[in-house]
Amino acid sequence: MIIGFENYSHKYNFNDVTGIIHVGAHHGQEYNEYVQTFGNVNTHWFEPLNDAFDVLKKNLLSYSNVFLYQFALGDKFENIEMFVDNGNEGQSSSLMQPIQHINLFPHITFEEKRIVHVRTLDSFHIRNSNVLVLDTQGYELKCLQGSIETLKSVKYVFSEFNMVEMYQGCPTFEDLNNFMLQHHFTLKEQWYTDGSWGDAFWIKEDDNTL
Repeated sequence: MIIGFENYSHKYNFNDVTGIIHVGAHHGQEYNEYVQTFGNVNTHWFEPLNDAFDVLKKNLLSYSNVFLYQFALGDKFENIEMFVDNGNEGQSSSLMQPIQHINLFPHITFEEKRIVHVRTLDSFHIRNSNVLVLDTQGYELKCLQGSIETLKSVKYVFSEFNMVEMYQGCPTFEDLNNFMLQHHFTLKEQWYTDGSWGDAFWIKEDDNTL
């Protein structure tokens, strides 16, 4: 889960936020914080797992500015297995096989796999939102690679990153930052948690006045 957005709002001017795309929605826990930080803007939520998506609908579907999509996002269209966690309410579930995650958090197990539908963010043609949030348990770079056109209308990107190989083949922070630099985003903040993962925040270079 991304560290609280209040850590950013006191430092950056978010008056120009037009909407939010949240990939890895789980139950939509961040909705109230988004409203407090960014205002009553459109929010787009992507969550592939049935159980989590049912709770997401229950929590958010009544709001008029909410759009829900039962898909995982990656760099291509495919139907693949997701490793589903037991012990963290599904929040550690990943399209990549858990590696160090098992050693660092032994109370969280992955005894089940489910087929989920993967699409690219670009295929949804969302152009009314300039904030992208990635909480995808190691699949962040794949998501970004499928979001090239969408990123043209995005100004702010928040993403988790792994400091060790939590999931097999997951990108390093350097991998993510290099991709962001190639698409004219400048790193502004990094937060580290327990030594295994952290959060990062980028602003599009062309729009950055800070």
